[in-house]
Amino acid sequence: MAIRFKSLSYIYDKDMPYAHKALDNIDLEIKEGIITAIIGETGSGKSTLVEHLNALLLPSEGSLEILDYNLVANQKIKFLKPLRKDVGLVFQFSEYQLFEETVIKDVAFGPLNFGFSLEEAIARAKEALKLVKIDESLFETSPLELSGGQKRRVAIAGILACDPKIIVLDEPTAGLDPKGAKEIINLFVSLNRQSHKTIIIVSHDNEMVYNCCEETVVLSHGQIKYHGPTLDLFADEKILKEYDLLEPQIVTFKNLLAKKGIKVSKQARTIEMIAKEVAGQVKR
Repeated sequence: MAIRFKSLSYIYDKDMPYAHKALDNIDLEIKEGIITAIIGETGSGKSTLVEHLNALLLPSEGSLEILDYNLVANQKIKFLKPLRKDVGLVFQFSEYQLFEETVIKDVAFGPLNFGFSLEEAIARAKEALKLVKIDESLFETSPLELSGGQKRRVAIAGILACDPKIIVLDEPTAGLDPKGAKEIINLFVSLNRQSHKTIIIVSHDNEMVYNCCEETVVLSHGQIKYHGPTLDLFADEKILKEYDLLEPQIVTFKNLLAKKGIKVSKQARTIEMIAKEVAGQVKR
């Protein structure tokens, strides 16, 4: 297992009159090498959960095993730098983190901070910028002069340049137009399939979750309410209704077909796949 939460709780403002338990006795295993989504209503604890993954937050109670690291409540951490190299966290609106004079300097900052030479850091930065489709003509441009979508890509390149084993994305498509959002998600699907990166995505976009995430975790009031295959989750009308989760449009379409007596498999996630199955039934 890449990640294992063991009876982990997190309390904001612990020992204060207004203390709030954001995570409540979390037991969770996230598999290595797949894309996992974390979903739930606003305030359910999603961001709090993932901020433990590179020790931005530390457990108030319980523990977390991630790769070869172990974070235990009330114990000091001696491995902060290597952990943050191995676990890259891309924040929501990560473009606000850009601060260097030029794009290439900004992306190279992470590798330099982790001990790579200037030459290697620049080489890594160029490779990462290529991956996120930032044109070479923009490398010496100020990040502040880029479009919103380009800024998001540069911020993501800064994480990729460090070559983390686990990539955590907090609302990666927030504020992007549909084309930009699709390109960002395709990038991470490609990283997962080609480089076997473990990807964890916090999102409210159930369409995206349905299309690209193998497993999904549903959080509500700081507790795990579901963890399992994404296709099983969105086939379960009871869970969707109980936790107020929007049904993806493809699922709605499949349900309408079922009412007409045309059943398609859970595995059919796209219009093309559905059309193929329907065509087969019509021929029969």
